[in-house]
Amino acid sequence: MTNETDRYHGLDLLRSLAMLLGIVFHAPMFYYIPEMADGFRDFGISTSMIPEMELWLQLLVQWSHNWRMTVFFIISGFFALMVIQRKGAAHFAKDRVVRLGLALILFATLYDMLDGQFQGKLEHLWFIHHLLIFSLISSAIWRGKSSTAPKNQTGASNRLLVGLLLAFVPMRLVCDMLDGGAVSIAGSYADIKLGGFVYFAFCFALGSALYSSKETLNNLASTTTILVIGVIAAISFAATFTYVDGVFGHRRTPSADMTDALLGSAFAAVSALSWSMLLIGVTHTLIKRSIKPVKWLVELSYPVYLVHLLPAMIISAILIGQGAGQITVVLGTVCATFIISVIVYYVLIKFTPLNWIISGYRKSWLRLPGSR
Repeated sequence: MTNETDRYHGLDLLRSLAMLLGIVFHAPMFYYIPEMADGFRDFGISTSMIPEMELWLQLLVQWSHNWRMTVFFIISGFFALMVIQRKGAAHFAKDRVVRLGLALILFATLYDMLDGQFQGKLEHLWFIHHLLIFSLISSAIWRGKSSTAPKNQTGASNRLLVGLLLAFVPMRLVCDMLDGGAVSIAGSYADIKLGGFVYFAFCFALGSALYSSKETLNNLASTTTILVIGVIAAISFAATFTYVDGVFGHRRTPSADMTDALLGSAFAAVSALSWSMLLIGVTHTLIKRSIKPVKWLVELSYPVYLVHLLPAMIISAILIGQGAGQITVVLGTVCATFIISVIVYYVLIKFTPLNWIISGYRKSWLRLPGSR
């Protein structure tokens, strides 16, 4: 059994990779949201010249889109309860208000003001908005409770986790229908999509339940379990892809009827859950201790995600405008965006007071003399 003071290095890495995969997901953005190209005409592109995504790129985009934010919120819920039980609800709430709330206000506003006006847009930082709300609700629920659950609650924790896992698919179906066929993300502070909000809240709660029943991690990490879930994940994603009707509603072919919509939603739910559990089990198995590459990626992931979107769009626009093929556009954009974002982190964030917001004052390199 994992000791309470142990870190979950595999889950740390997986959460970081889920964020860093945002670069991969946004690199081909003009292909699945071609309307955006008209805003980058200075780089020689327009909506009319954007081709359909090639099959390999469709698979890559839909695969990452299927599970990436699901597993991110599951792991966030896992670590939220871990921090609350170790350091208390008040500490957790204060930390999240700074690292999520202030970071959201600062960076979302900077992106929003690129067109010269403030409209309250969240852009790619919508998940921070949701995560802040879920974190504050968790803090309120756990405030005043004992930091450790009684031993006789283990059975109840296991039953709760099983119940949430069984409810995942029907819950996703309901959330998809609430948002018109597929869960959607918030476009602004005032534009919260009910289905998406409930879905990611459920994922967060599932992660918290997983921490309460954390011995389940060892079951997920067994070779047999990984193989079984891996087969389910592969088959369910293949089925999901046959029902894909576009990303964020663009270039979509409407489902023929309600049956098709429900089947597509069910397959998407099974795929998202199975890929999440598979990757949690694999990373928990492979990463048992802290190593420098993992620590570096964990450190970079949040600030890189905060700053990556604009470089990704500009580089992608330049490459498409130069007539590059889709493989070159995606690989070139991912590599160049990562390098630029890392440079921005080390020049403008890591050694400045901005790191107090993003990484937390105690983890920051720049601290006042005598402070702790």
